[in-house]
Amino acid sequence: MIHQKYLLRQAVQYVLAAAAVLFCYFTIILCVFSLAGTSYRSAAHVLLFAVLFLVLGLCFEPFERLMIHSFTFFKTGKRAFILMAGTVQLLFLWMTAYTADQIIHNIWLSTTEEMILAAVFLILDKCNSALPS
Repeated sequence: MIHQKYLLRQAVQYVLAAAAVLFCYFTIILCVFSLAGTSYRSAAHVLLFAVLFLVLGLCFEPFERLMIHSFTFFKTGKRAFILMAGTVQLLFLWMTAYTADQIIHNIWLSTTEEMILAAVFLILDKCNSALPS
């Protein structure tokens, strides 16, 4: 009985954490869409875009990490490595935004708006990684 309560509490915590992450993605994407003047049919489509952006980002991340790790074989300086890694991350984020935009037909993003969205998430990722654990 105690074990089931513990598992239920853990499941509720994971669901709440996932909902919080999705809410943050949704809020950031909605803000970027509003500031960029993006046309979309409804907030439900933006929520679907946020879910798709999150899922695709998780699917593309191993390939992004693999590509960045492959840069260690080049004998470059630290600044060049950081520049190449940042460029790869930005391109993968743009690819994620582009793919989500192509799948959802009720959101109309220009390439510039997709790059703005990718840049915002790259900046947020860099700010988050700079925080102490």
